[in-house]
Amino acid sequence: MTGRIDQRNVLLAIAVAALIICAATINFMGPPAAKAPANTTPPAQDATPPAEQEADAQDKPSASDLWSDDGSLHRIKPLAVDLDAETQWAIYEACGYDPGLFSLVMAIAEHESEFQPDLQGDNGQSIGMMQINTKWHTGRMEALGVTDLTDPVQCAAVAIDYLQELESRYGFEPESEALLMAYNMGPSGARKALNEGRTSTDYSREIMTVYQGYLEELER
Repeated sequence: MTGRIDQRNVLLAIAVAALIICAATINFMGPPAAKAPANTTPPAQDATPPAEQEADAQDKPSASDLWSDDGSLHRIKPLAVDLDAETQWAIYEACGYDPGLFSLVMAIAEHESEFQPDLQGDNGQSIGMMQINTKWHTGRMEALGVTDLTDPVQCAAVAIDYLQELESRYGFEPESEALLMAYNMGPSGARKALNEGRTSTDYSREIMTVYQGYLEELER
């Protein structure tokens, strides 16, 4: 009996010792380290805005920025003709800032009317500075929104459109005597004259002389 009691005491002592060792081990290791919280802060954005793209085309200056009636403001000198500088600049704009086309339009105006905006010819059918014939160009006027051929700018707009059509549709060379013949005689009349060997007329020669003078004046 005594032997069994001693055996139980030994086992009990071993169990107690094991518990003590386990407790000591747990205390030594300590609690598991807490995980660091996830960084939820979004990455810093670049505060510098993207560089602005250069504009495709600069704003075109207004007439008042370039020309004035007294000549005090100009980058392109207006022609010395009986037409105010503001009107000349508006026509130059309508010509797409092309000095050659502008000089040609101005030469036609000088020959047709000497820049008289109210001039009427052909029994009242040809009107304005460019002597636009309403019999042939009413549709063109409507397409362009032109309502007053006595306005030099509107009148010039019709002439410019017609000249450009003679070039693009009928194949007449820009700023040529053949083009001037077509403007005066119509494309069919000009083709007939050219086929007959007539490469110029009094009309085309006179305007071409004035045109060359205007072009030289602009380039000075």
